[in-house]
Amino acid sequence: MRVGRTAGLPPRSRADRLIGRIEAEARLDEAGRVLETAMARPAQVAGAPAQALGDALHGTGFGHPVHPMVVTVPIGAWTLAVALDLLARLGFARRRPADRTSRTAIRLGAVGAVAATATGLADWQHLNERARRVGLVHAAVNGTALALMLLSLGLRGRGRQGAGQLASAAGWASMAVGGYLGGHLVYRQRVGVDHADRSPVPRDFTAVARLDDLQEDQPRRVMLRDAEAALDVPVVLVRHRGQIRAMGARCSHLGGPLDQGWVLQGQLVCPWHGSRFALDSAQPTAGPATCAQPRYDVRLRDGHVEIRREQEEGDPRVLEGGEGPRTRAGKGGRAEEVLTAHHDLFRALFARIEAMDREDPERRDVLRVLAAELDMHEQIEDHLFYPAVAAVSPDVPIAYSEHRQLTDLLAKTLKLNTASLAFEEHLRALRAAVEHHAGSEERSMFVHAQRLGDRRLRQLGRTLQRRLDALRASQGSRLYRDLKIGLLEGWPTRP
Repeated sequence: MRVGRTAGLPPRSRADRLIGRIEAEARLDEAGRVLETAMARPAQVAGAPAQALGDALHGTGFGHPVHPMVVTVPIGAWTLAVALDLLARLGFARRRPADRTSRTAIRLGAVGAVAATATGLADWQHLNERARRVGLVHAAVNGTALALMLLSLGLRGRGRQGAGQLASAAGWASMAVGGYLGGHLVYRQRVGVDHADRSPVPRDFTAVARLDDLQEDQPRRVMLRDAEAALDVPVVLVRHRGQIRAMGARCSHLGGPLDQGWVLQGQLVCPWHGSRFALDSAQPTAGPATCAQPRYDVRLRDGHVEIRREQEEGDPRVLEGGEGPRTRAGKGGRAEEVLTAHHDLFRALFARIEAMDREDPERRDVLRVLAAELDMHEQIEDHLFYPAVAAVSPDVPIAYSEHRQLTDLLAKTLKLNTASLAFEEHLRALRAAVEHHAGSEERSMFVHAQRLGDRRLRQLGRTLQRRLDALRASQGSRLYRDLKIGLLEGWPTRP
């Protein structure tokens, strides 16, 4: 028996193995330190102007990394140049006009590549270990692409058209490899993405520390618990000039511990890479960070510091408990009661299908009923319930995504022979998916909905029930659902 790799797992791809070797190549560290020192020393001598230039290259004032936008220039321009060369070779474009445009595109791409190099190096110098090694190779490969494109211009200028086109094609291939490495840095190493905790807790003021325990300009970490996400959220408190400020303790740049940093000129400095955040706004004032920290409202009560998560631009407005808008309401089921009753109908239909004989032709009919009810349920939730509770529940975006998973799995199940083993397997999976969705709503979203108040929930419940009844009664709606279900059944595919 072979040892060293989990049985049944496919081997890693060649690209993954190659990148893994780059990440483990410690010999790259010395070259990285030399390059970083060569960049840091002039900046240290220049002082404030260099800091301003560095912040511009990071995108600190812009609020977003600049490098990902700049790299689109060489990618687009050089791709156009190579495409025109190919079209000219194949006879689909006139050679001289195509070559002139290719040269212009290569020049434009070269200018963009220089800008991308500047912004990339500014970001790279604040990376560590594995990401730094990959970033160094990424820069070297893209530098090679730039050199090949410049060589292509030189060859074309001397009349060596074929050699010039070959050089630009090689440059484009090198750029593609560099782009792959850049994608690895972003999507695997999480370079350039927001590392701050964006949990919405606490929604209401919560005591986290005693005022007497906070010392002037001495950051202190407190922990909050996000029960829904099952994670701890660190927050840093700073007492500065008679006021208490609170922001997320994990730096948005690469997750550095801001509570271990220091206060300088009204700013909190990250101890890892020197990003600075204004105490009063949590906005970055110096890079490499480009994204603001999560900010918390602060109040003092009975000698305790209480904080509440401040909503960010674009967040739905969260109601402060109690009832929502006062509308006239009478008796009737609340929204969560209407939807729970519909969940129970799904459970009963699943139980009925599972209890039926596999060869029973009515099994298909009950499955169609289930499919129709799921379709109606999705409609009333997507168009009525979710918009109503989006302001008080963070679960709504995930619930929309779960609806897509349910419809995809339902479509696959409908295509199968109800007497087959494959159908039994898909039916169990579909029931598990529906139960997860319904259960998560009942345990979490319906609890959040209580913030809307009894009157609003009863009004919403009546609206949901009326809409559900109308969908069931409408002949047009029934014909549309039957057509949709029939199409899903009539186009078999492999499960």
